[in-house]
Amino acid sequence: MSDANYRAIFVILNDIESHGLIQFNSEYCDEEFFKNFLEFEKDFSNSFHDVVSRLDSTQNNQEMTVFAIYSEMSFIMSHLDVMNKFLKIIINPTKLKGGFDENTVLHQMITKICNKMQYSEKLKNSIRGLFLLSFRNAILTQQYRIYQNNDLVIYPNNETLKKHFSIKDLTDYSLQVMTMLEAMVDWSNGRKKSIDNSASAIYSLVNDMKKQVELLDKKLDRLY
Repeated sequence: MSDANYRAIFVILNDIESHGLIQFNSEYCDEEFFKNFLEFEKDFSNSFHDVVSRLDSTQNNQEMTVFAIYSEMSFIMSHLDVMNKFLKIIINPTKLKGGFDENTVLHQMITKICNKMQYSEKLKNSIRGLFLLSFRNAILTQQYRIYQNNDLVIYPNNETLKKHFSIKDLTDYSLQVMTMLEAMVDWSNGRKKSIDNSASAIYSLVNDMKKQVELLDKKLDRLY
């Protein structure tokens, strides 16, 4: 799954570059922030592994479970915000309808980019899933519940959108966003540029992303 996410980011960024949308916007670039964030990411990952290990070995761990769920949730959200910042650094705002500014949020950036690239609705939905936009919206709009039984529930009042997440599920999301950010950093540093960026490669990603979503859905179904 991680390799597919990594490859997806490269193919999308290469396609954006091939269509002439790339421009360095220094006003959004804070090199020290990115360095600090990557150091934090490493420290958090190591520390959180210890927290999860403690959950397995501690009988009365309800408060620790709530802490772990909130920590993972915040970790995921912070990565999505950093990825939004990255996109603002590299994309020419004049190429997107309505441009963007410091207040433009991730789902708006993704929508503007996908529309500019004239991607199909199927591919747009896959990219929205890749960037966890539904999850992010639920957290931002406070449409979630954290329970002491190892559970985070998003959209609890909407039977169609409602989903349950265990700490393991959130850890999978954490690995996903870490991999995506790693790909963005590698792409900006000129690594792995040999990855195919043709139109056929873009659309071949749809099946990979669809399989990932189906696997997660099956995993979540077992929680009901």
